[in-house]
Amino acid sequence: MTMEEALDARLRALATRVRRFRRERDLSQADLADRAGVSRSVVAELERSRLATGGPRPTRNITLDTLFRMAEALGVHPADLLDDRPSPRTPAG
Repeated sequence: MTMEEALDARLRALATRVRRFRRERDLSQADLADRAGVSRSVVAELERSRLATGGPRPTRNITLDTLFRMAEALGVHPADLLDDRPSPRTPAG
C-alpha cells in the first residue's frame, strides 16, 4: 500500500467514525456543525470523504482544532475519531 492509499484509507475511516458517532447521537450534520462551531459544509465534506473510494481526495484537510471541536461535540475523545487500529486481544489467563 502506498502512502497516499494509506492516508486515503485513514481519512475514510475517520469520516466513517464521525458519521457513526453523529448518528448514534441522533444528530443531523447541521446539529453537529452547530455544536462544534463549524459550518455544515465542513461536516458534510468530512463525511463525504468516506465515500470517495477511488475518487478525488477531500478539498481540504481537517485541522486539529476542528477535530477537537467535533470530538467535544460528539462527547468522545479525539483519539476515538482517529484510532483505526484493531483492539488488542486480552491475553487469556
